[in-house]
Amino acid sequence: MKLSGIGAGLALIPVTQIAVAQAPVQVTPADPQASALGYVEQSPNAGSNCANCAQAKGDLSAEWVGCNIFPGKEVKAAGWCKVWSPRPQ
Repeated sequence: MKLSGIGAGLALIPVTQIAVAQAPVQVTPADPQASALGYVEQSPNAGSNCANCAQAKGDLSAEWVGCNIFPGKEVKAAGWCKVWSPRPQ
């Protein structure tokens, strides 16, 4: 019986390793969807960037932020794309 408990514990080790969260992928201007939306990592428009867009999510003070347009990916906070719209106040 003692050995079966050890075997069960060892069987859980790979599952624990899989459960570790991976960092989100960072979008680049070369990404096909980003390119189609005119995404750039430095906004050409003063006062409008990914960090103050209605689509931004997560820690908006970080260098990279989540974006509803790119699920599971992050965009440069200083970036911009054609979908930009002002964040509600």
